[in-house]
Amino acid sequence: MRGFSRLRVRLWWERAFWVLPTVGVLLGGCVAVQTALLDGVLPASDAVSSSAMTAILTAVGGGMVTFTGFVFSFVVLLLQFGSSQYSPRAVSYFLRARATQAILAIFLGTVVYSFLSVVVVPEDGESGAIWTVAVAVFLLFVSLVAFIALLHSVGSRVRVDAVLSRMGSTARSEMARRLHTARRVDDVRDAPDDDERDARTLRYTGHSGQVVAIDVRRLLRIARRTGARIEVLVRVGDSVSRGTPVVLVQGAGPDGILARCLVVDVERSLRHDPLYALRLLVDIALRALSPAVNDPTTAVRSLDEIEEVLRDASALRLGPRVMRARGGVVLVPRATWRDVVELALLEITIFGSAQPQVSRRLTAMVDDLLADVAVDQRAPLLEVRETLVALVEGRSDHDLVTVALTADRQGLGGTLGLAVPRGR
Repeated sequence: MRGFSRLRVRLWWERAFWVLPTVGVLLGGCVAVQTALLDGVLPASDAVSSSAMTAILTAVGGGMVTFTGFVFSFVVLLLQFGSSQYSPRAVSYFLRARATQAILAIFLGTVVYSFLSVVVVPEDGESGAIWTVAVAVFLLFVSLVAFIALLHSVGSRVRVDAVLSRMGSTARSEMARRLHTARRVDDVRDAPDDDERDARTLRYTGHSGQVVAIDVRRLLRIARRTGARIEVLVRVGDSVSRGTPVVLVQGAGPDGILARCLVVDVERSLRHDPLYALRLLVDIALRALSPAVNDPTTAVRSLDEIEEVLRDASALRLGPRVMRARGGVVLVPRATWRDVVELALLEITIFGSAQPQVSRRLTAMVDDLLADVAVDQRAPLLEVRETLVALVEGRSDHDLVTVALTADRQGLGGTLGLAVPRGR
């Protein structure tokens, strides 16, 4: 249960936007108490009157309340901009920004510290809270510096190139970590003499949602202990509801395996779902190609990142993962090379064929990948190019077809003059 618990904790921490601001509130209260105790030990100072101290603390606290409200409005506006400009599912990308959460924690901690410190300021005629005021002023300056850092962080995070670059980097790293298999399916034989009549299908019984992760280690332990053949019927990212077949078991495996091998949630995870970041890259490109937006340059920029993802994926051993554990076998379905290519290029090819900038970039991408991938990986790419040629030729005259299918890594602007595209 430990591995499964860590997985759920990591998933919770990935989406817990409120934790760091709450920690800031608690730290602000603790610092206020400790500073008050320090002022009680140190000798009093007559440099600042108690009324002035109260006025300073009240001004800092009240000003920070207004300032924090402005920052929260700024964050909400950022989320709204991200969901409308890129994709509604890109909101999780912005919520994961730890810098934003830490800065909000600083603001809230300053507010709590200032208002709690007002209580410990001595009455008029006494002065003994000079360190309390000094810390409040220091936190005020820290908050101003944090606000400048927030502007820089948000400004760099909402730029389309930064978003696409980050999505591409996430897609490459997660695919290399979670889709690469040590052996292909045909490298491992099925368990001999399995009686299919003993096979039983386990159905999902929890709340509906999407499979975020599969606890492969627990499946291996069960297969090793019971000698069962366990085949998972759903992939990470699949939608499941009550009654969905999710596991096929042959042998003496326990029927309670569902609660211990599947993590289901209402939203896919960028960190645990290897194809989710690639899905977001495609969604951003499709939104840019919609008639309401009509921004083919963003689609071309998405294709730049998609090409890097496909290039890295071509070097991985993709496909279902089969693992032996003594007498047991565990089979986990995973994306194949064809699945990755179709996810990355099929929809963009269909909706971008009317945009010469996109079709030229697609032609250049396919030509470059065909020259680099193995022979047995070329079929899906050739099908994409055939689809693109058919769509462009069906919509355009001969001259425009030649322009639209000329390979150009910039879409339009990188190739001067007209050239007959390769592969036609």
